[in-house]
Amino acid sequence: MHPVIDYNKCTGALACYEVCPAEVFDIEEIDRVKRAVVARPENCIECGYCVDACPEDAIELIED
Repeated sequence: MHPVIDYNKCTGALACYEVCPAEVFDIEEIDRVKRAVVARPENCIECGYCVDACPEDAIELIED
């Protein structure tokens, strides 16, 4: 499993980036807003921290 971000909901809080213990995310500018991107999905340890931390419910874990 790995996280997927719904950018229609994401506001760029970067909470997922901050809590991820496996360095799955990087930060990039998308639509002139700094947002987290899933850069290393293979690193995901399926802890769910990113899902819980997102204030907009913009992240879900999906099957590979």
